[in-house]
Amino acid sequence: MSLLTLLPGAHNDILVMPRWPSKQVLVDELTWQKLQAAQASLPAHLGLLLTRAYEPAVTELGRARTVFRRMGIWLFGMLYPHRKDEIDDIFGSNGHDLDGTHIDVSITIHGRRVRLLPLSVFTPISWQARRIKKFNADLVLVQTALAAQGFQLHRNATESLQIHCDLKPVLQ
Repeated sequence: MSLLTLLPGAHNDILVMPRWPSKQVLVDELTWQKLQAAQASLPAHLGLLLTRAYEPAVTELGRARTVFRRMGIWLFGMLYPHRKDEIDDIFGSNGHDLDGTHIDVSITIHGRRVRLLPLSVFTPISWQARRIKKFNADLVLVQTALAAQGFQLHRNATESLQIHCDLKPVLQ
């Protein structure tokens, strides 16, 4: 696994903003190249913003994430008891603890970040639907550009709005 360490800021037309409490994003080199290719295929007004990739579980930060995840699961279960079947998809590591091919991306429009989940994974489904409707054309462009480079969006609707995607290996 060949990982790149990206600090906050612009890198080859992609903005990197690590999700708190991280100070950097560790991303697989091929995944980064594919992400750059996806960015290059997008219209000029639309940008990709990388927020998360590889996060080793066996660090102090990894252990802290485990505690935050447990608290989040409890709160999510309290707020959305009818959505308990989504907890594993939303609060699982989703491959972020394996390698740098599992990433979370956000978008910018005319240089401004679009918060598709303004309350993170706690954003109500009705709010999510409004955000999808408002930004649908741009979301389709981003999803298409990512898919063309071999990325697969997460099957869970909330995770897919977090634009969690995995680079799928090319079968020879």
